Amino acid sequence: MENNIFGIPSTVFGSKEWSDLEKKEYELGPEQLLDEIVNQKTWSNVEILWVLKRLIYFYGKKDALLKKAPPERLMTNMMDVLRAFYIVFDIGDPELDVNLRSYVCTKLADATWGIGSSTREYLYKIK
Repeated sequence: MENNIFGIPSTVFGSKEWSDLEKKEYELGPEQLLDEIVNQKTWSNVEILWVLKRLIYFYGKKDALLKKAPPERLMTNMMDVLRAFYIVFDIGDPELDVNLRSYVCTKLADATWGIGSSTREYLYKIK
């Protein structure tokens, strides 16, 4: 992985491929670009990260439209994302910066709500 001017490893977001994809997004529009990417059999790393960025944006909004989606479908979507990350972390075994590792650990710890025995007992009781 190449370093930028500050000696920090460059990421996909600063690459030429990312800039090209952003230009394409501005030309076609995000919906058209998403359709184009989804219809491909395999995606580049840049396309994968662009789709993840879109997922984060829409799932982070918690808008009324997603609240109408079947919970089973949303759970399936999250399961698919988690499986993809599992494979990346398993195969890539990336060396993470301390701050990034802390962020990932905090988010994963928050996401474990519902899988611990005490929380599951609570959920069974209120059902």
